[in-house]
Amino acid sequence: MRLHGVVRTAEFQENPPGSDEIELVLKVQGVGPGQLRTLVVPFPMLVADDTLGPEHVAGRGFEAEAERDDQARWVIRRISLASRVLRPSE
Repeated sequence: MRLHGVVRTAEFQENPPGSDEIELVLKVQGVGPGQLRTLVVPFPMLVADDTLGPEHVAGRGFEAEAERDDQARWVIRRISLASRVLRPSE
């Protein structure tokens, strides 16, 4: 599935618990209101690109291809991140 939107939050989580496998879990906002989704950046992608960290991706626009895994999670296969998201000042 092809997805695009804005990364709202990002945090590292260990999966499965007690292992050394770290994933980056993204809460993302889709194109419409109320379409918050959870996506997972798998460990091999994190190792391949050190800019995929919570402090680097939160608040940025993205486009990704993701597939459901056997745990019914959306796992990212490819992701592109915007350099920044412009918002009106508050």
